[in-house]
Amino acid sequence: MYYLARERALNNGRVYHIAAILRRGKHIVKIGVNSSKTHPQFGRVYPDGSCAYHMHAEMDALRFAQPGDTLEVMRFRKSDNEYAIAKPCEFCMKHIIEAGIKKVKYTNDLGEWETMRVFPA
Repeated sequence: MYYLARERALNNGRVYHIAAILRRGKHIVKIGVNSSKTHPQFGRVYPDGSCAYHMHAEMDALRFAQPGDTLEVMRFRKSDNEYAIAKPCEFCMKHIIEAGIKKVKYTNDLGEWETMRVFPA
């Protein structure tokens, strides 16, 4: 399963290669990757009025989320296929909380997994 996530991330056509695996119990619901796609649910408008036209891997997976699901986020370096830091950004965390995700695992800059519990705002 991590192999499939890595392959999708490394072939996403982007500079950053990030995958997010949404789990419901023991089942994989969705493997999301960062892309140039966008989705109306995750529109980003910045203070200067400009808009973002990309989708983070977490957002791609969260389209299928239900309260209580877990999310695993990993970033790969194309040069050596090793893990890199993939902690969700502030914008993704907002949507993770809104989706009711209870636990997020992500790779740190040493390639190790870190876990954070998510609590409603």
